[in-house]
Amino acid sequence: MNKPMPESETDPTTLPPRSIAPVARLSPRALTIALLVVCIAPLAGLSLYATLYGRAAEKSLPVEISLDRQVMQSPGAQGGLLVDVVVIKNLAEFDIPNLTINLNGQYFLYRDPPLEKGETLVLPQGIFMTKANQRFAPGRYPITEVTITGKLPSKARGVTEINFDS
Repeated sequence: MNKPMPESETDPTTLPPRSIAPVARLSPRALTIALLVVCIAPLAGLSLYATLYGRAAEKSLPVEISLDRQVMQSPGAQGGLLVDVVVIKNLAEFDIPNLTINLNGQYFLYRDPPLEKGETLVLPQGIFMTKANQRFAPGRYPITEVTITGKLPSKARGVTEINFDS
C-alpha cells in the first residue's frame, strides 16, 4: 500500500533549504493603528510645543512702523524722486539683528546688518519682493499690514505687526 519514497526525496542533503526566518506581518487593524500614530504623533507634539512656548507674536519687537512719501536720492542722478516708503524706527535700547520686513504677508525684505538702537530705517516700497522675485508696485495695491521680525537679546524672536486701513 504505502510505496516507499525514493531516497533522493527523503535525503536532507538533496532537498532545497527551507527558510526559517520570521516574516514581519501586520494585520489590517495593526496597520491602521500604526498609520494613525505616525500621522497624529507629530500633530500632538507641535500642539504641545505651541502650548508650552506660546506664539512668537507674544514677544513684541520695540519698533515704530509708518508709511510715508519721501524724496529719495537715485543713483547717478541729480536731485531725488518722491517715492512711497516704509519707515522703521528702533525704539529699543539694543540693536536688533536678523530683521525681516513683510508687506501684506507676501512681499519680503531681509536686512543683514542689525538695526542699531535709535536708528531710523527708510526703505522704498519698490524694493520688496515676493519669493518668486516679483517686485511690489506701490500704488497698485494698498498696504494693509506690515510685519517685522527680529532677534531679541534673549535670543527669542520678536514680532511687531501693524495693520493699516485702506
